[in-house]
Amino acid sequence: MASVEYYFCLNSPWSLFAAEQLLRVRSDHDFDLIVKPIEIARLFDETGGLPLKKRSPNRQTYRLQELTRWSQRLGIPINLHPAHYPCNEAFADALVLSAEKEKGQGLEMAISIGRGLWCEDADIADPDFIASQAEKFGLSAVLDQTQSTRVLAENTAKLIEKGGFGVPTFIVGEQVFWGQDRIDFLIEALS
Repeated sequence: MASVEYYFCLNSPWSLFAAEQLLRVRSDHDFDLIVKPIEIARLFDETGGLPLKKRSPNRQTYRLQELTRWSQRLGIPINLHPAHYPCNEAFADALVLSAEKEKGQGLEMAISIGRGLWCEDADIADPDFIASQAEKFGLSAVLDQTQSTRVLAENTAKLIEKGGFGVPTFIVGEQVFWGQDRIDFLIEALS
């Protein structure tokens, strides 16, 4: 059975779009999915990426146009200017890792949190939000920050080692697919 490594960042609306599509793909194709949240600042630092606020105004404007297009195409309404973006996603990442470890639902948790940030204007760093998500998924425990930070550091290093430089990224064997708009190529790799 094929294995797909899915590298993402909850602060990325593109990762939300990718996760929603992956959920659909998973219902039609048989593969192991390995969810791997990463440290986006470190990834950018080590691979030449720029945080949004450091990008040129042209790139920032185009990003909003593309988000609008893809939001409409995928039927995922998002808020282009969420109140809590960018945010500290450390506790939310721990939720994703915990949901994956305990229930095999890391992707579903990432979608729930991503929708909270990008669709519902939630503060995904707020302890009440974190508690509500843990309860919603019936988690008995959430990884502590030391463990979560270690896993994210490992995931980030692995993504860089495999040639990744942005999110979302999917890796199947030696093939790297960057961007939520590469789902069709991912499906071809799985076929």
